[in-house]
Amino acid sequence: MLEKKFYLHDIIRRVDRNKTTLIRWESLGFIPRAKRDSRDWRCYTHEEVEEIVRLIKENNFFRK
Repeated sequence: MLEKKFYLHDIIRRVDRNKTTLIRWESLGFIPRAKRDSRDWRCYTHEEVEEIVRLIKENNFFRK
């Protein structure tokens, strides 16, 4: 059975951030670099999504 893929919009729905911010954090190494699907879209496993959401909530990057 194939594992379900999650995409950037799935993470955006769970955290109060926009696409550009998440892509910048990825390039800066704050969150793990995503794998890419055949369309070159960022894709994640359920575990990767959970880890990214946890990192964002725990670190609250750039918020005072």
